Amino acid sequence: MWTYETTVNWSEGKKGETGSEGKPGIGISTPPEFGGPQGFWTPEDLLTSSVASCVLTSTLFFAEKGGIGLRSYKSKSTGTMEKTPAGLAITGVKIEVSIELEDAGQEAEIRKAVERAEKTCPISNSLKCPVEVALSVS
Repeated sequence: MWTYETTVNWSEGKKGETGSEGKPGIGISTPPEFGGPQGFWTPEDLLTSSVASCVLTSTLFFAEKGGIGLRSYKSKSTGTMEKTPAGLAITGVKIEVSIELEDAGQEAEIRKAVERAEKTCPISNSLKCPVEVALSVS
C-alpha cells in the first residue's frame, strides 16, 4: 500500500493553494465559468492533467521495459464535465498522444506499450468515466 499526502489551504475569495511536502505549491481556484479568476489551476484541470500524466509515466515504464527509444512524447488532454443525475461530474477524458520514436521500426511495440499504459494507469482505473487515448506515431 502507498499513500500520498497533500494539503489544500484557502487564501482568499475563490482561491487557494495545494501542495505536498518538499514540492512547490500550486495556486488553485474555482473555474472561471463558476466565478473563479483566470490563470489558476482548477480541480478539473488537475484531474485531467493527472490522467494524462499517469498515461505518460505508465507509457515510459512500458517503453523502458520493452527497450523502446523515444525521441519525444507530447499529449493534449481534454476533460469533459456535464450535468448528470448525481450532479456535475467529469464524464470523460480524451488524451491525444504524439510520439516520435528513435527507431521507426518499433511502432508496433510503442502502440502496445501505450495500450498497456491506458489499461493499467491507476488514475484512470480510479475514475467512473471512460478514458480514451488516441496515438499518433512518427
